[in-house]
Amino acid sequence: MKTVMIKSFYLVAACLLLAGCEKRLGEGVTLTGIEAGEAVRVNLGTYEKAKAYPIPWDCTDYEFSWSSADPSIASVDNYGRVTGNDVGNTVLYVSQGSFKVEIPVEVYEITLAEKLSAIGVKGLWQFMDADNLFKASIGPDLIPVGSGFTQVDGPTKRTKAASLPSSQKIDDTWHHNHLIYNHGFAANGGGKKVNEFTVVIDCKFPGGPTSDGTTWTNGKYYCLYQTALDNTTDGDFFWRPSANFGITGSYSKTEHLFVKDKWYRFVISVQLGKELKYFINGQKQEANGAGELDGDRAWQLAGVLLFADEDGENGQGFPLIVSCLATFDRALSDDECRALGSL
Repeated sequence: MKTVMIKSFYLVAACLLLAGCEKRLGEGVTLTGIEAGEAVRVNLGTYEKAKAYPIPWDCTDYEFSWSSADPSIASVDNYGRVTGNDVGNTVLYVSQGSFKVEIPVEVYEITLAEKLSAIGVKGLWQFMDADNLFKASIGPDLIPVGSGFTQVDGPTKRTKAASLPSSQKIDDTWHHNHLIYNHGFAANGGGKKVNEFTVVIDCKFPGGPTSDGTTWTNGKYYCLYQTALDNTTDGDFFWRPSANFGITGSYSKTEHLFVKDKWYRFVISVQLGKELKYFINGQKQEANGAGELDGDRAWQLAGVLLFADEDGENGQGFPLIVSCLATFDRALSDDECRALGSL
């Protein structure tokens, strides 16, 4: 056994000695060119790694420089990470000294509509047709009540939005502007009404706080939906300018500073009697209470009113700008809500 161990020791020592005398891989090998990697496809707002290779392959004495022909479409850092900034096509340049190659880049977008469709959205409105503003992409058309609804620009150059005017009091009479949604949902959640549902709203508030976030220029509330179809009671879900989100007894536990003219994505996932969840730009906000099964916060089988309130709290003289509205006849999971992302 001792003889074997001695022989093994000398063998290892000999190998180490030889290794010390040999040239390291690529040492002294001169770069003679650059091979471009595959074209890069990157989703808007995310990044992918571009690849380029030295010629010859075992060259180690190189350091590539990266640049983009159009950084507004896609930018690239010193490590070849490509960020999609806008939908379109451009090229990357990879260079060292006199060597330079191009790598095509395509920035694409997985749209919100595609995300919603993949998880079974029941109602979807994106307000792209100025002549038929409340036509549905999926589900029934919305029915406007009142006047002054107009199409405006959305959060991106590829989207539009609806400007929903606030209610007005004329000669001591309230003239309410809102939308009727005949959803067609069946009773669920173990009750006789629609107790489980989800609402997704992309919107901004022209009547929000001033830019320093300390002074509010509008009145009290924006109502997001109203379960009383005759609009004679208080609304059932509000954005509250004083920083809360929800309804009395079920406001979010954490207060928020909503900024004037900033776009927000709200996801309201409801299981009355069990759990209410609010997601604001992808961040979960827990509610203080879960409401009651078949209570006044449950949707009627005949439908629901959107952006309606009985006493003019909705808007207080300022419109609500909505670029996307979607509904589900179930409560989305946390993962599904987060996957819808932010604006």
